[in-house]
Amino acid sequence: MIRGGGKKSGSWYVFKIMKIRMGRAMLSATLVGAALALIITVTRHPSTEAADSPPSDDAPETSTSISMAASSAPSTPPPTSAAPAPSPQAALNVRTVMRKMVPGAEVGVEVYDQQTDTVLTSLDPTEQFPTMSVVKLLIAIDVLHQNNWVLPDQDEQQEITRMLSYSDDAIASELWEQQGGGALVTRDAALMGLKNTVPPTSDPGEWGDTRTTAQDLVTVYQYVADGMPTADHDLIYTAMFHAAQTAADGTDQYFGIPDGLPGTTWAIKQGWGSSGPKDVVNTTGLVGSDSRYVVIVLTTGSSSDHKMESAITSATAQLASLVPKS
Repeated sequence: MIRGGGKKSGSWYVFKIMKIRMGRAMLSATLVGAALALIITVTRHPSTEAADSPPSDDAPETSTSISMAASSAPSTPPPTSAAPAPSPQAALNVRTVMRKMVPGAEVGVEVYDQQTDTVLTSLDPTEQFPTMSVVKLLIAIDVLHQNNWVLPDQDEQQEITRMLSYSDDAIASELWEQQGGGALVTRDAALMGLKNTVPPTSDPGEWGDTRTTAQDLVTVYQYVADGMPTADHDLIYTAMFHAAQTAADGTDQYFGIPDGLPGTTWAIKQGWGSSGPKDVVNTTGLVGSDSRYVVIVLTTGSSSDHKMESAITSATAQLASLVPKS
């Protein structure tokens, strides 16, 4: 479950990361050959929001009341469900389905159960992918951390919220420059112990070309869940929980987790765009009413007919058995 409170000690994070890596090693040892998987049809998340609509106020309860959530949020946490069994095959199925629709697509996957410290499935978790708009989560963390975890004024809080909820590029560019560009990525990597997350190299202003891995993004979401003071956590979590269906640039950003895992509660940060000759579509987030699961699916490919979003949705649906509806 998401727990707020003060920042954990460095030794706590070392211990936590060691446990995660042990789980990854155990999972990798049981990897089996890839199998074909049928592309399944997914159902759109019942709640939809236009880019100019205010977010709904039904965020799930965390350790403290989320500042922007309604008072009608559940007063007690939902009952704990049985732990899903790890499935190396699930990540292989994600890649199989993705490549059926986008031949040659590259895929990085990791699903992590925060409650049991278990990697449930993983595929090329240390392969680097362009972040696209997922880097906006790193920008938000750096803004708050550089302010010593004191919440900024209301205007800047609203900017952070809109940058995350509507994936607003203009705000991201403004904050990227304000925070020193690629230096913020380097600071975040040191802060959270990210091993393979690096700033853009060819054009420092192209924040979407920041590179990261599925493994590192699991660590980022762990930090959002457990490493930040409550008020800072709530600001970021609430913004991702209220991710609008239509982003600021008009993109339907409910691909991947929202449409691929119907019936689940999620708080997401999506990414899409192009890096060099490749199209990039990433879906990342906390899943479950208690934010139990971290789900990361990163993809690149060449798709002249704009199949990347629908492909990643069908691919992400292969993870449904690992993240029960909640």
